[in-house]
Order: sequence, then structure tokens, then C-alpha cells
Amino acid sequence: MRTVFVSISGVAMLGLACVPAAPASGAVQHESHRAEEAAPAWKLVRVNTLPRDDVLGDVTVLGNGSVWAAGHRVVDGKQRGLVQSFTGGSWKVIPNSPPYELTAVTATSGNNVWVFGGGRAARWNGHAWTTKSLGSGFFATDADGTAAKDIWAVAQSSASARHWNGSSWKSVALPAHAAAVDAYKAGEVWAAGAKGSRPAVMRWNGRSWKLLSTPKLTLPARDAEAAVQDIAVLGPKNVWAVGGVTWEGANDEGDDVTFNRTLVMRWNGRSWTASIGDANAQPYTEVEPDGKGGVWVVQGGWNATLWNVTGSTWKSTPLPRKAGTDAVLSSIARRPGTATVWGAGFTVPQGDPDDPSANGTFWRTR
Repeated sequence: MRTVFVSISGVAMLGLACVPAAPASGAVQHESHRAEEAAPAWKLVRVNTLPRDDVLGDVTVLGNGSVWAAGHRVVDGKQRGLVQSFTGGSWKVIPNSPPYELTAVTATSGNNVWVFGGGRAARWNGHAWTTKSLGSGFFATDADGTAAKDIWAVAQSSASARHWNGSSWKSVALPAHAAAVDAYKAGEVWAAGAKGSRPAVMRWNGRSWKLLSTPKLTLPARDAEAAVQDIAVLGPKNVWAVGGVTWEGANDEGDDVTFNRTLVMRWNGRSWTASIGDANAQPYTEVEPDGKGGVWVVQGGWNATLWNVTGSTWKSTPLPRKAGTDAVLSSIARRPGTATVWGAGFTVPQGDPDDPSANGTFWRTR
């Protein structure tokens, strides 16, 4: 799933996630049947105890239940990649990880794990790393694949994707910028992001990427920009794309602030429906199938809210964390064929995002 980046040094943090208000008039009201009861609970599974900083930015889960996460850590005062796995009931830090921050991970087996960062892709074959160049300006924000010879990576700042065909990485033109990619099956891969100030969804048909027609949105301000941050394909007639709308303005006290609203788009095989929230609230950052016909939606990164959506019913649950800490949920991923969903990110001492003691953290539901 697409990686959520939240700086812990020098960048304004995301506030506590707000409960979404009803969407703007005329939009599809995706939260109109929000239930009062909570969603299934998430558990705090592991908080790393590695020396100094360590941060997890992306996670993927294989059908056998093994979990792979990637990010970065500080070793001897220098930042280098961090790759962790959970297999056979034990946790492991993979040795000799690439010496740069890792922003995305995907895998087809424990012997075919790809991590991305710094314009490069590195493959773990179970024993050693092999690194390939993706181009100096290509900084992957998401990756996914259907097989060992069919891996895709996208970068939010690029109007091209990278495709691994089993022997080399090829650049493939996109009709828009893509922040996220979901490889549903061979010959049917979806990506989403933005084209200008409007959200964009693209589909790979085995030969080329095509831009899909999406609903025309009435944005809340002239300079507002709408973008999709993540996409989940439950089937050819059931696709979710989530994100947010952002613009600059003044609050009631006249201070310059950034406003946000939520964005949801759903595909039924024939057309899209779309909804923009009508109140200031953190955007949606992640969407993932829940294994029961619905989805999990993450709102915000910092102390996120998790929404479990079934039909038109939205149920919320907070992200658990230890007392005295704040948490960032960077990514979620489901174990195929089950209702088990994992999350990865990090925790820091409460109220001090600049404290150099972030700890990579894992969560799970079911």
C-alpha cells in the first residue's frame, strides 16, 4: 500500500484525525450511515527497541502470513535502510539493507522481496541484496506485483511508472501522476494520483495505461487541489480510491492555514461515485480490503483513525498506542485470503515529534 510520509523533524505534524462531517451538497454521502458502535479493534503488536531512530514507511503481507516492512534507521549517526520481517512467529532485521531511506516494499515470496528508495530498487533473494537503478528522479511512493516477473512501482512526482519483467526495470508512460498502485492480476493493474488539481485513476490493460473518466468535482476553493492517495481493487466492479482536497486560506482569526477535506471515489464497473467532505478534516491516506467484502480506510497519519466500511456503514476505531506516546500509521496491508490486516509506522514520545527516539511499530486486526 501507498506509503504515508510524516516528518518527525522540522515539518508541521498532522493533527489528531477528525471524524468526517457530511459531504458537500450534491455529493454522494459516503458517511451518511455511520454507525455509533466501534469497528473491530486493532492491537499494538510490536514496538521496536533498536538503538536511536527507526521508522517504518511501508508494509506488505504474503499469503503464508509473513510480514515485510521497510523504512530507515540511524546507525553510527548515519541513516540507512531498515527491512524487517515476521516469519514463522519470529521477528528479524534483514542484514545489509541498502544504505538509504526506503519508501516502499512489495514481495511475491520470502525469496523475492523488493524495496525502493533513492531512485533505486533492491531485491532480497533470501540471502543477499541486488540493487537496480530506476533513474535519479524516480522516488517510489508505492509498489505492487502479481508475480516475480510482474512488479510495478510508481512515484507521486512522476508521470511514469517502472515495471520489472523478470530481467530489467522498464519505464512506462502514465497519463497522470500516480501516488499508489494496486496489481489486481496480470494484465489488470490500477494506479491513482492526480492530473493537475484533479484526482486521476489509471488502469493497465496489459499493453498501456489508460486514464479513466472520473466525476467532475465541485471544489471548495478556487485554488483547491484534489488528489487520490491510495487505491484498493476488490474486483473489476469494486474499486476504492481515497485521498483529500487541500487549499490555503485564513481562519476566523485571520491566520493563514491549510484546509483539508476528505475524498472518496468508488467504481462499480460502469461509473464512479465521488464524495468530498464538507468540514475541515484530515484526508484519507490508505484503503485496503478487509477480507469480508468491505474495506479499511485510514484517516490522517498522526494518531490516525481507522474506519471499517461495509456497504454504507462506517465504523471507527482509534489507533492504539502505549501511554505517553504518539503514533504514525504509515501503511496497511491484508494477508491475502483472510481478514487479517497489518499496519506499520512508528511511535514517538508524546508531544515531542523532534525527539530522536522514534521506534518502528506494528499493528494488526483479526
